[in-house]
Amino acid sequence: MKKRFRRLAAALCALALCLTSANALSVEQALSLLEENYVDPLPAAAYRAETLDALFDAVGDPYTYYMSAADYEEFTAGVEDETTLTGIGAGVEFTANGIRITSLLDGGGAKEAGLRVDDLIIAVDGLSCVPAQEAHRALIVGEAGSYVTLTVRRADGTTRDWRIERRTITVHNTTVTLESGVGVIDCDSFGSQTADYFFEGVEQYGKTADHWLIDLRGNLGGLADAAVGALGVFTGGGPKLYYRLADGSSFYTLYLAEQETDKPAVVLVNGYSASASEILSGGIRAEDAGVVIGTRTYGKGTAQLVLDEAEYPDLFDGDSLKVTAYRFYCSDGNTTDRIGVIPTLLVPDEYAAEIAALLTAKQPKSGEYLGFTLNGKAFFVDLVSARKEHAGALAAFFAALPPDLMLECRTGGKTSELDAADAAKRLGVAYDDRCFTDLGDCPYITPIDTLAVYGMLRGDGAGRFHPDGALTRAELAVMLAQALNVKGGVSMGFSDVPDGAWFASGVNAVASLGFMSGVGGGRFDPNGTLTQAQLIAVMGRLARFLNFQADDYALALTPEALSEEPLLTLPDWARTEASVLTAYDGNMLCTELSDVAPAATATRQDAAATLCSVLKTLDILSY
Repeated sequence: MKKRFRRLAAALCALALCLTSANALSVEQALSLLEENYVDPLPAAAYRAETLDALFDAVGDPYTYYMSAADYEEFTAGVEDETTLTGIGAGVEFTANGIRITSLLDGGGAKEAGLRVDDLIIAVDGLSCVPAQEAHRALIVGEAGSYVTLTVRRADGTTRDWRIERRTITVHNTTVTLESGVGVIDCDSFGSQTADYFFEGVEQYGKTADHWLIDLRGNLGGLADAAVGALGVFTGGGPKLYYRLADGSSFYTLYLAEQETDKPAVVLVNGYSASASEILSGGIRAEDAGVVIGTRTYGKGTAQLVLDEAEYPDLFDGDSLKVTAYRFYCSDGNTTDRIGVIPTLLVPDEYAAEIAALLTAKQPKSGEYLGFTLNGKAFFVDLVSARKEHAGALAAFFAALPPDLMLECRTGGKTSELDAADAAKRLGVAYDDRCFTDLGDCPYITPIDTLAVYGMLRGDGAGRFHPDGALTRAELAVMLAQALNVKGGVSMGFSDVPDGAWFASGVNAVASLGFMSGVGGGRFDPNGTLTQAQLIAVMGRLARFLNFQADDYALALTPEALSEEPLLTLPDWARTEASVLTAYDGNMLCTELSDVAPAATATRQDAAATLCSVLKTLDILSY
């Protein structure tokens, strides 16, 4: 199937709302373009669609949609995010209590006058803006050099008028500064100049920066090449990004220059870090260039083509069609599709920046400190400062540490090697133990508790996991859905999976991905148990989904390779996935394959331990 690569500069576009509108493009024309370019086979409902809206609803992909000329212009500007603005120089949101200031731009009249973040504008030139609405924006903006009077209420309840000059300001999507020996890179989107900003900033401050703090929170993405260029600054040359088409073929993007810095990078992410942000943060994780801190990223692992009049002058006139044409994988071969990037330290958003500040401090020459290694990089925390000024962040830090990570704890002139729980106890810091209480002499305590720390396992709500319990089909589906951070938006039609059942979302999500199927007769059999062979087959499919190189390995297996011991002990339908788990990149099972009894009932601890092993072997969990 013919694919167009020369539009790949716009491949990883920022998340956008589906703006289907006036039909300049016919349904038949759009369907033909989708058949030629869409990454997956089109569903049958697409061929029954009578309108563009119905067509894109049938495809069910939020990143594939038609854009009018106005939508396309706005979309392009949003990706680039290098723009000139005229106004007071403040980011705002409209609330029931007034227009809240969310950010202040350097060089703007609002910042120069002394306005602050969280100030509430309650009137503009004497006109009330409570409750605030989008229409009130027109009262604030105006010609450069003109003035506007804002009535502002402060957090302490005081109110006064401010006369603000409107100015023209150029806003860049990336800024690089040096703060107390830390190179701070604040990146809001990935435009055509972003990689240059990274390179120039690191070149400017590389000799004095001890760490790099890269803030990708709220960065919805942008251009793939920009993310690759930014990543290469920290990791050097080599393949940085792989693309895979529906027919299984793939290609990659190379970074050819040398590494500009070997200082540790600390990357801040949240649930709104997506697409190109995940290429950068996932690449930092994959190549041991630093750590990722925050909440799990959005999980956009597909790339789009924008089809417009440059290629189809007879079909478009300023408008365009954005089409998902590829799936992408980070430099280690792992996808971010749905699963996102799992932070090295999974911490609440409110503590992420503080914890990043603790990790980017210089190694204390004396006094009390913690020393440890995360993802191949050494870090130190000054305990004097942390305990005095960041007690909440320090507690969140301890709660996020994997159970098998040991810390060098220096207190009272004595150095000890402690795990997170013991270190917190010694320091008198509150410890939120995410681990289960009923593992006892379970042989898989560490992998099960590791998944618990990363929010990937659901117990009974009372801190218990019931490791010896027989694994039901519903439990495995929910376990995988939680690990992947996916929810089933569409019912798969199983008669015994009612809407609203505790397992319905997980079952539908996992079935839609092809990891598990029904048992026949339109049933899923949620309460049925799984055999060891069935568990192996499901986990092998998971590994193939997560890593395209594992999938390539499976596709290349010959009948002769699948006829070797110990694979012969398994049913035919489980041997390919068993080979992936045991031979692709080391043993991902929780035991040796030769010790597996294929017909034996799988337990909850078998599933959790194998899941953790898959994620750690593929470096999706990396610390």
